[in-house]
Amino acid sequence: MMGVTMAFGERVLFRDLNLALNHGETIGISGPSGGGKSTLLRIAVNLVSPTAGRVLFHGKDVTEWDPRELRRSMILVPQQASMFPGNVRENLLWGLRIHRLEASEERLRDVLSQVNLPVSMLDKTAGNLSGGEKQRVAIARALLLEPEVLLLDEPTAALDDDSTEVVEESIQRVISDQDIGVMIVTHNSEQAQRLADRIIEIGNSRGGQ
Repeated sequence: MMGVTMAFGERVLFRDLNLALNHGETIGISGPSGGGKSTLLRIAVNLVSPTAGRVLFHGKDVTEWDPRELRRSMILVPQQASMFPGNVRENLLWGLRIHRLEASEERLRDVLSQVNLPVSMLDKTAGNLSGGEKQRVAIARALLLEPEVLLLDEPTAALDDDSTEVVEESIQRVISDQDIGVMIVTHNSEQAQRLADRIIEIGNSRGGQ
């Protein structure tokens, strides 16, 4: 990101932000609710246009990328994990089918293992999963597309302490096993310290930061 500013009228979320995510690095985006953390991730994948500045991916402005290709290479996992009708297997395959790709049963088992879910989960109805299980299925679904960048928006915000711990362990395993860039938005500064190599603080004020 080069000189990125995001403002809504006189309300400035952040001003002249410069940020580079290196290959294999994990960045934590921390700050108060309403400070623009989630907006920053949406700007990264060209779902929202900044007031000023540019976002480059492989040296090319994200606005110049084919949206499907960009959002396969740089995947945003939202705070509320969306589950589609059907079982977990069908949910895992959903993203692949959009891109006309396939995955073997062994690959599905491997990706579940990466997020600390048992193989027996494949045949479970996705809508009946707990919040923590849904979040891990959403991360696994993203990993099947083999992204270069994984963007996690408040991955544990709606979870209890036990589920938060399990999801954090899954994220740590993904960070360890996958040679990709990761950005994690969290209002929990301690979580950012546990998961990230470096932390960017984003505030919320009329004058911006």
